[in-house]
Formats: sequence, C-alpha cells, structure tokens
Amino acid sequence: MTTWRKACIIEAGNAKGYMTKGSIKARQFQARRRGNAMQLGISTACFYPLPVEQALDEIGRLGLRAVEIFFNTESEYFEPLISEIERHVHENGLEVRSIHPFTSANEGILLFSEYTRRTEDAFAQYRHYFETGQRLGAKYFTFHGERRMGVDTDGGIIDRKLNVYRRLVAAAAEYGLTFTQENVAWCRSADPGYLRQLYENVPELRYTLDIKQAHRAGQDWERFLEAVGDRICNIHLNDFDEEHSCLLPGEGTMDYDAFFGALKRLGYDRQVLIEVYKTNFSSTQQIRRAVERLLPYAQP
Repeated sequence: MTTWRKACIIEAGNAKGYMTKGSIKARQFQARRRGNAMQLGISTACFYPLPVEQALDEIGRLGLRAVEIFFNTESEYFEPLISEIERHVHENGLEVRSIHPFTSANEGILLFSEYTRRTEDAFAQYRHYFETGQRLGAKYFTFHGERRMGVDTDGGIIDRKLNVYRRLVAAAAEYGLTFTQENVAWCRSADPGYLRQLYENVPELRYTLDIKQAHRAGQDWERFLEAVGDRICNIHLNDFDEEHSCLLPGEGTMDYDAFFGALKRLGYDRQVLIEVYKTNFSSTQQIRRAVERLLPYAQP
C-alpha cells in the first residue's frame, strides 16, 4: 500500500479529522528522518475573493508558514494596502515564497505585442511588482505569459518575444526575485514543447508546475518534469478526478507517491503550495485534512 493511501485511510479512521499539534510534530519528525526538505504551504488565491490580508490571517490559523501571495488589484501594490499586507505577513509569522500578479490574464497583450510603448509601460509596471516582492521577502515571481493563439513561425517575432523573457528575468533578478513561467491550460505554456523551447533559449528562466493546469491541458505532469524538471522552483498542489479538474489534495485520483518520488529524484527541495479555488472546499477543516495527508511528503 502506498504512503499516500495509508495516510488517507488513517485520516478516514479519525472521526474528528482534526490536525493536532501532536500529529503535525510527529509527521514533521518522520519527514526529517526521511531527509525531506520540501516545505508545505498555500496560496492566498485559495481564499479569493477574501481580501489578501484576511487570507493571510486564515493561513496563519491553519499553522502553515510558506505562502504565495496572489495580488488581486493594483492598489494592493501601493500604500496604504501594501503596508497592511506586510503587517499581516509578519503578525502571522508567514514566509512569502512567491508573488503572483492579477495581470496574469493580460500578460500577452501587455508584454508581447508589437506596440512598443505598451510593452515599455508594462515593464515599468512589472518592475514595481518586483519591488513589492522584494519588500515582502519573496523569492519567486509567477508568470502566465501569452494566451494560446496559434504558433509563431516568424523568426523576428520569436526573437522579440524571447528577448522580452530575457528582460523580465533580468529585471526580476535586480530585485532578488527568480522569474518563473507557470504552465497554464489556456496559455502557450500549456504545451511542454513550448516550455522546452524557452528552456533552451532563456537558460536563466525558471518554472512553476501546477498539477491542475497540466490536467486541464490534457497533459500528464510527468511531461513537464521531462521538459523543464531541473529548473522547476515552485509547485502548485491540487488534485482532480474524472468529473472535477480541481480538488484539494487527496480528494481525487492524483498519485502523490509517484509525484513526490519524481521530485525527490530531481533533487527538488523548495516549497510545495496548495492552490485551489474557494469553490473546492466548504470549510478550512477540509484544507486541514489536505495538509494532514501531505505531511508525509513535506513539512509546514
């Protein structure tokens, strides 16, 4: 029986299903004995449309520390809201691992069009996002990129877009951030082959792997590990089954024994972050149960 299935059976036998401090410490000890260096965390996106600072409070109450902050509007990058967000990070003892901009839905038109003036404005905008990430102590920046709108065949266009990536990577680095391309079902990054082209042409670029996005694109997560696995720096954890494309970890058919085994073979030792939608759970107790299931693989 796999470690994952054992954890699910143990949980099913627990009538209350509560994640106690004792159980957390026991699992942490077991993980340390196995030499597991991955840190379990969560994205504020799970609690949308709760304001970011309130989402941070929810995460603090869950006992998690590693977070990805998903900014939901431009004002959150500026005073007074950024100071309020920063205060909630510190008061809850959180560690910001990654930030994710709400402009991810428009990054194609903002940064990759032929309209140079808009591109330069977007670079100025994203520099401010990078500065915000630096202020919060973030390590990674999560990027969606262009939508799926056909295949570029013109060499000049391809070179221009690759140069945009190079500039973004360099600009993020000025603020101490590693720039990561996420695989997203409705973007060019849904294709592992596209990511491999970026891998070969922009060696400084790193990657965020999202399980549900791979599933929605009709791809196995293994294909993304094969394409860019040694440059993955951030993981979004979720689950799925035949009827649902996004579920909390352990509520679907995802084989986490195989997944974490593959990460371990790659030497992955960074954060793994639960990222689902508010519609995927009815109470934070469901999230607690997901955390409990994941403790054999990563520590809070």
